[in-house]
Amino acid sequence: MKYRAVLFDLDGTLIDSVPMIVKVTRQALQSMGLHFDDVAIRHSIGIPLAVQAHRFARGREQEFTAIYRGIYVRNLADEARLFPGTLDMLAKLRTDGYLTGVVTSKLARGATRAIDSAGMTELFDCVVTADDVANYKPHPEPLMNALGQLGVSADRSLYVGDSAFDIEMARQAGVSVAAVTWGARTREELEPIRPDAVVDDWQGLLGLLESLLG
Repeated sequence: MKYRAVLFDLDGTLIDSVPMIVKVTRQALQSMGLHFDDVAIRHSIGIPLAVQAHRFARGREQEFTAIYRGIYVRNLADEARLFPGTLDMLAKLRTDGYLTGVVTSKLARGATRAIDSAGMTELFDCVVTADDVANYKPHPEPLMNALGQLGVSADRSLYVGDSAFDIEMARQAGVSVAAVTWGARTREELEPIRPDAVVDDWQGLLGLLESLLG
């Protein structure tokens, strides 16, 4: 077994929340008389809301954050929709002896709510959120924090994410990274960033791990 731990991003990787986040961000910006296209918004997913506020509403960050959170609460019913096969994939990893965890830019409250609502609580050995670190993605600190909790070295770990921030964080941490094509970026957008692997479904990830056994 090449890898001992498999760690995951949350939004756009395990949880099908990208369309909801794009919609909420667009509505918040429109209410402020600001505009960014959906591609720019989608590519910002993976960094904390405070960083997005500075990017999209510089000088009006608090206003944007308050409006965003108000709209977000009204869309919470869509927050915990898992991508097909996610629970089965995680259970298979656990059965196969892998340590598993989440490394997300969500605050702890939102991450815990999403994980609990989706029925994933018992499927992770650690969860690292924006509240647990001083530096956010793409800085390697969140991923290194998780590795420290698990007691696993970087070369025995795989990170799975959907954004350029995920790939850069893993690269800086010395961790292999598999990019998924169903989240914030398409395969055509991901391949030039050169993750170690690109997968189109969970079977692709499981197949990748099986090919590395031994």
